[in-house]
Amino acid sequence: MSYDYPELYYRVYPKIILAVNEHLDENCSLEQITDEQMEKMVDDIYIKMVRECPEIHEDPYERRYRSSRVRSEQRIFYGRSRITRDLITIFLISELLRRNQSFYPL
Repeated sequence: MSYDYPELYYRVYPKIILAVNEHLDENCSLEQITDEQMEKMVDDIYIKMVRECPEIHEDPYERRYRSSRVRSEQRIFYGRSRITRDLITIFLISELLRRNQSFYPL
C-alpha cells in the first residue's frame, strides 16, 4: 500500500523550503524565530500560492462570510484561504522542527 501526499503538498513544500532558506540562517533555532518572521514567511508562501492558484483567494463563500458580521461572530469559518494559510503554517513548523531536530532529542 502506498500513500501519496496530496497535490497541494507538492506545490507548497518547495516554497516552504525556499522561504526558510531566504528568511533564516542555517544556525537559526526555533526559539529565535519571532512571530513576525513566521507571519512574514507564511504571507510570502501564501502570495506565491495565490499567484499559482488564484482560486484560493477567490472563494465566493469566504467573501460572503467576511461581509456578514453576525455570522462571523457565531462560529469560526474556514474558507480556502484560511485553510491554505493554516496548512502552510503546519508544513512550515514541521520543516523548522525537522531542521532543528538536534535540539529535540528522541
